[in-house]
Order: sequence, then structure tokens, then C-alpha cells
Amino acid sequence: MTTVGRTEPIEVPLQGTVLFLGDSITHAGHYISNIEAVLLESGVDPESVELINLGLSSEGVTGLSEPAHPFPRPNVHERLDRALTKGKPDLVFACYGMNDGIYYPFGEDRFAAYQDGIDRLIEKVEATGAPLVLITPPPFDPEPLRSKGKVKGRGAETYSWMEIYEHYDTEVLAKYSEWLLAQKDRVAGVIDARTPVLDYVAEKRKSDPNFTLSNDGVHLNEEGHRILAKGILAALGRDPEAVDRLDPELRERVHADQVLMHNAWLSHVGHKRPGGRPGLPLGIARTVVDLPDSEKPKILFNGQDLNGWSGDENFWSVEDGAIVGRNDGVVPSSTYLFTKGSYRDFRLLFEVQQTVSPEHSTMHSAVAALGEKFEDEGGNGFGFRGPLLMFCHDWGIWDAHRRNRIEPANQKGGFKVASERKGDWNRIEILVRGNRIRFVNNGELVFDFTDQPEMLQKSPIGSQLHKNQKPQEYRFRGLVLTENPEDELVTLK
Repeated sequence: MTTVGRTEPIEVPLQGTVLFLGDSITHAGHYISNIEAVLLESGVDPESVELINLGLSSEGVTGLSEPAHPFPRPNVHERLDRALTKGKPDLVFACYGMNDGIYYPFGEDRFAAYQDGIDRLIEKVEATGAPLVLITPPPFDPEPLRSKGKVKGRGAETYSWMEIYEHYDTEVLAKYSEWLLAQKDRVAGVIDARTPVLDYVAEKRKSDPNFTLSNDGVHLNEEGHRILAKGILAALGRDPEAVDRLDPELRERVHADQVLMHNAWLSHVGHKRPGGRPGLPLGIARTVVDLPDSEKPKILFNGQDLNGWSGDENFWSVEDGAIVGRNDGVVPSSTYLFTKGSYRDFRLLFEVQQTVSPEHSTMHSAVAALGEKFEDEGGNGFGFRGPLLMFCHDWGIWDAHRRNRIEPANQKGGFKVASERKGDWNRIEILVRGNRIRFVNNGELVFDFTDQPEMLQKSPIGSQLHKNQKPQEYRFRGLVLTENPEDELVTLK
């Protein structure tokens, strides 16, 4: 039997867009993945509900930080308006409190800051019309840290998440939770996440005195997340024991998709926490989640540096989570940023943006593939001979240093497409199977070309910066590849 603590039944439907806000416990996301997997196994149409995890490590609702914290703790109110505007939720869950006492003994000023932060959260969500369900912070377990000498008694000069006040749970989190539960009439409901975890640990310690759900006392492990998921499901009138009956493969698959989408949503909304890799663009991430099961996505660009790529550093760099190809002076011959791996049959997903201004060249860019690297004019060690799959201002295929334009056949001048978003991000899918090359931009088919097999070969994939005497700039992001893809275009409208 699942303990729901002091949670009263909450009548809100788990449907539409469901937004989860919280700190590192929500950031880990296992309890959200368990809830989603239960919904799927119960037959809920996956198109009818989307669980969005916007948990952020180190975050709180107060803006307070302990002195030893390496950076100011993020405050959800810095990004809350953007989260609600971009997420457009039908239901919101919020779990805050663990970080908000900043691991010190109870202080009235810190408690008042927490109350004010929650009050503002309630007001902001209420203004959207979406129901809000608050979740109390799970308990802090001092026992795993006590033997390591990482808890401090009263009277210490400072405390931190590394050296926590030993009674932080009973004197701080318990009080915060008690106050939160008393707000049940102001919101759609409040879920007691504290009591089920405490009861579960107490029962387990009857046979194993060293049992814990958190090795650092703060972050629940996967077993602890299952307890959270069961408590939330029970509060919503759903069968909590379904969590224990989940197919492990389904749980793992759902969590992998949740992690991908979580990182994409964090980047999409934006935040001020330093560190961490940018997520994929939201549209690319959604496409990756919906790829055929046989395709295993490989993220070619980590969003931070050019690891895994080779090119002329005078032209290629990384800014704001995107690869940037830029020149101010003359580019004597088209130069490319190449993957270090080589590919033959593949699906490539990415987004590209051309900088457009009176000072910038309107020359196209391209993906170079199925040809060969060579040294081009001007001592350019990053030249390419073979198919260029072109985009922005001119579209189609140019067979560089061989047959010139081959698609559209007999095209005179630049080939324009209505789907191009000039100066904005264009979402592109390239599908290569055998000697057939298909190209989709923003959901519209640009070309479907079949070549002579001997003209196509396994090669690195390159992003082009065209030969030019004027400044030009292209930005690339996303860049996800699968090999040996299925014979279907996944972005075609």
C-alpha cells in the first residue's frame, strides 16, 4: 500500500501540456519518467499529453545562496514568465524548498523569502489559468553524511550543500513543508512528498539500519524517485502500484526521451545557471524522439566546442550553442568544417541560419557529402570534391569540381524555394539511401534525386563556407545523424 501522507485527493487531469518546475530533484527527472511510462502503459494516447521537465539544478524560489556556493543559485522567477509563455501549460507542478533554506539552521528571514517566492509562483501560474499543484520538498537524510563528517551542528560559522546543518530536515524542511501544505486552498492541490519517503526509509531500516534513498542526503536515487511518482499518482487518483509493474525497457526508453527533451526545453526557455551543455533545438529534439525505433541518433555537435570536427579555425567557431562559419576577408576557395567520421547511408537533421544584411554576401551554403576531401585553391586543406546539398538563396545539388549543377537539371541561375526563412532558422532533413538523396526544408520537399551509384561514396560530412570576397556568416545547430535509416522522411508535412 502506498503512503500518501497528508495529501488530500487532487482532481486535475493529466492531459494536455503538463509542466514540472523544480530543483535538481526534478532536474534528474526519474519520477516524471515513471509517471509518463505509467500513462503510456495504461493506454493513454501519447498525443494527448506531454510531460515537460523544466527542473533546474541548484534552483530555488528565493534568490538566496549560501556563501560557499560556486555561483549564485538560480531563481525560478528569472525564467518563470518565459517558461509559462513558451510552455503554454494546461497543468503545472512545482517542487521547491530543498535549496531554499540554503542548508542553514532555521531562520525567519529565509523562511519569509521562501513564503514570498511561493506566493509569487502561485500568482504567476494562476494568471495563466492553468491549475497549480505544489509538491513539498522531499526530506533531507543526514545519516549517509554523518559518518563522513559532512554534517554540522548548530553554531557553525557557515553551512553549505557540502556541509549541511544536521537538523536541516526536522527544523527547516519540515516547517517549510507544513506551511506549503497549508496553502492547499490557494492552489489545485499540495502533495506531501515528505511523509511517503520518511515512512519508506523507516520501514527499510528495520531490517537494514544503513538503508538510504540518497547517498548525499539530498538527491533521491531512482528508488526514491519511484516513491515520489507513486505519491503523485496516488494523489491524482491513479494506481500507484503501476510504477512497480512497469516494463524496465519502457521505463528506460521513456527516460532517455525525457532527458533529451528536458535539455532541449531548458535551452529553449533559457536560464542563468552556468555549466552544462546546451540542449538540441526543440524542433530537432522532438523529431529525434519520434525517429523509427531502428535508428540510433548520434549527436554530432555537443553545443560547446568543435570536438569531433576538423576545419580552418580562422573561419569556424562556436557561439551561443551554434557552429559559426564566418569570414571578414577573402575566402579563396570554398572551405568546409568536416566530421571526423565518414558516412554513406544516413539521415541528417539540423538547423541553419544565414546572417542577412546589406554588408553580407547572399552566397549559398551547403552540406558536403558522398564525395572526397582535397586541397583546394589558395592552400585550402579543407576543400571538397563531390555533391553539395545547397541551401539559402540557392537550393539543389551542385557537384563540385565534377559535373556542376545536377539538381534541378538544366537550372539556370539560383533555385529559390518558398519554404526558405530568410535570415531565420531553417530546419533541414537530408535522407540518403543507396543512390537516392532526399532533402526537406521546414517540412517541404526541396528535391528527390537519384544519382549514378558510382558517383556517390562514403565520406566525411561538411558544412560549407563558400568562396567569397564579401563577409558572410552561417550558423548551424542540432546536427543529429543516424546511419542506415528507414525509407521515410520524418519531417515532411
